[in-house]
Amino acid sequence: MTFAASAQTFALAWLALAVALEVIGTSLLKISDGLKRRLVGALGVLCVVGAFAALAQAIRGMDLSVAYAVWGGVGLVLTAVVGALAFGQRIRPAGWLGIALVVAGVVALKLF
Repeated sequence: MTFAASAQTFALAWLALAVALEVIGTSLLKISDGLKRRLVGALGVLCVVGAFAALAQAIRGMDLSVAYAVWGGVGLVLTAVVGALAFGQRIRPAGWLGIALVVAGVVALKLF
């Protein structure tokens, strides 16, 4: 594996960690009930801060526009799925269309 490929692999790993922490943090903030459950809320905030730290590491090895779009897009899709599965939130057809457009935008940014 060349140095460039290794750097790209590490950047993708940091980006995956950033997405995971963002989804976990956002879910914990929902569970915290507006920060009424302080420990859960604090863990949620720490996860969100950790997500930004991981994103900062990811952009060292990849384009900012791609990293941010993937982080935001994948985070949005996963958060919507977690909201539906864990919290019983309904995603309406227009919501699914919006999610599809976000995914299409991330793919287009990466390909073009």
